[in-house]
Amino acid sequence: MLWRHGQTAWNLEQRFQGNTDIELTETGLAQARRSARLLAALSPDAIVSSDLRRAAATAAELAALTGLPVTHDKGLQETYAGHWQGLTHEEILASYGEQYAAWKRGEPVRRGGGELETEVADRAAPVVLAAADELADGGVLVVVSHGGTIRTTIGRLLGLDPLTWESLGGLSNCCWSVLGEGARGWRLTEHNAGTLPEPVLGDDA
Repeated sequence: MLWRHGQTAWNLEQRFQGNTDIELTETGLAQARRSARLLAALSPDAIVSSDLRRAAATAAELAALTGLPVTHDKGLQETYAGHWQGLTHEEILASYGEQYAAWKRGEPVRRGGGELETEVADRAAPVVLAAADELADGGVLVVVSHGGTIRTTIGRLLGLDPLTWESLGGLSNCCWSVLGEGARGWRLTEHNAGTLPEPVLGDDA
């Protein structure tokens, strides 16, 4: 389970957060509590989280319900985006319009002089894989992270070309995606979900 953190003030203001350490709003904390109650019903076996406060506070709500410890890992932080961080969407377009357009076209861009998406995957995906490797068969891992980092991690684990990673839609605050291991590797079974996963019934089961 790859779970995005709850709402922050910068989310509301449409400011690019990157790895700036922003706290949850009261609404974000309520979102985390609601989602934690749902995820606790899956009886997770381990929780690993970004060490940024918005993710750590989200993870803490699940830890409080399950009694599990949280492992905090800097590798799960959001993309560092240099000069873009703290700017609104409109300000980014005004000052870095061509860079933004190149990124949207799928070109490898250091947004604001920061990290490439592939570099984010290089640091985040191994954290997820290492934690998953420690699970018993059928175990459930909850990874608490950030929208961009989750998207790049999913893309890497699925073996998708980085040019296609943007085709994975963003995650809403406190929603999650579900990955499982199949006979041919990782597969995405749910994306941007806010309710508990249901078994797949039919031909694709």
